[in-house]
Amino acid sequence: MNRIRLAIHRLFRRPAITEPMRIGTRRIPDGILLDFESYFVYVIETIADDPELLDLLMEIVEDRSMARDHDGWEPEALLVEKLAERVGHEIPIRGKALAALADRLGAAVLRPQLVIPAQREAGA
Repeated sequence: MNRIRLAIHRLFRRPAITEPMRIGTRRIPDGILLDFESYFVYVIETIADDPELLDLLMEIVEDRSMARDHDGWEPEALLVEKLAERVGHEIPIRGKALAALADRLGAAVLRPQLVIPAQREAGA
């Protein structure tokens, strides 16, 4: 059932931001989900199209596949940082798109429930 709901959402979604990359939102009972699918596709395509970045990713995969005890030192962390720097890890949001996203995030904030104290019985 959840897959059907997600498929319907993807068909009829209205992204909060359309430029430079689409960012969509979807309400859930206790908040909101941000949809960064466009950015994810951009990252994958950028890595696949650039042999240097692809080599860097494969080096990360090799480092992570080596069996070793965790001693707090992760050699692939520097490689991940280099990859993130080259691909980019920030999405600019400006002007009307920023206001639209702020409205959607504000609408998702749960309002505090008003608690009405129970009435006292006569003579209590």
